[in-house]
Amino acid sequence: FPSRFFDVGIAEEHAVTFCSGLAKGGMLPVFAVYSTFLQRCYDEIIHDGALQDQKMVLAIDRAGFVGDDGETHNGLYDVAFLQSIPKVTVYSPTTYDEMKVAFGNAFYKDTDVVAVRYPRGSEPELPEDYEPYFGTYDLYGHMWADTVIVTYGRLFSEAAKAANILLKKGKKVKILKLNRIKPIDMNAVDAVIDSKHILFYEEGVRSGGIGEKFAALLLQKGYKGTYEITAIDDCFVKQAKIPDLLKEYKLDYDSIVEKLSGEN
Repeated sequence: FPSRFFDVGIAEEHAVTFCSGLAKGGMLPVFAVYSTFLQRCYDEIIHDGALQDQKMVLAIDRAGFVGDDGETHNGLYDVAFLQSIPKVTVYSPTTYDEMKVAFGNAFYKDTDVVAVRYPRGSEPELPEDYEPYFGTYDLYGHMWADTVIVTYGRLFSEAAKAANILLKKGKKVKILKLNRIKPIDMNAVDAVIDSKHILFYEEGVRSGGIGEKFAALLLQKGYKGTYEITAIDDCFVKQAKIPDLLKEYKLDYDSIVEKLSGEN
């Protein structure tokens, strides 16, 4: 379909404005872009997209750590800056099937600007007993556990591995996996409001991220337990293999197990 694909070159700002024009003409544009290069488009997403109620889909590749792509390509900021823009919906699927559902919602259900973000690499390994419901969030593990891990995207795989290791150690954990991270479904907040301990794991910057937003929603509802965010805190991430980066920033399953086992 050569008439349906346009290579705009290294001109990401133009791409978003181009999408706005296509949308104004009655088309449904999809902008495929690396997370790190979408940073250049903050103004255009606001003024040419959301502010004008133009329907466009942002297919955001390289969300999170990118490993060998290097320091400049880490996709750690898209969640935080999209979080600040009204009329923007953001999905962060974990699996290929969830990605299909997210794009289906983006194309046929949601309005205005819709982003679907996904990491570099292949589908992560998930436990055999995980049954997704393809809604705005999923729950996994022991439903009445006092300790809850909240996360999204690729990190669900790490959290699920940790939960199953912890179960063998005699510790029960529940996981809340957010599939749509903006807006957060308030039913997801209600699902963990009675927990004693909540740990949020995020493969992105802490400042302005979903962890802080989730904390604010819990606070507004009178949450009385403990809450802790593990994310990228005020630094640039150097080039390294993705598993090494997950371990360095304590986002891997070993670090989660160590944390929840009370080991130092």
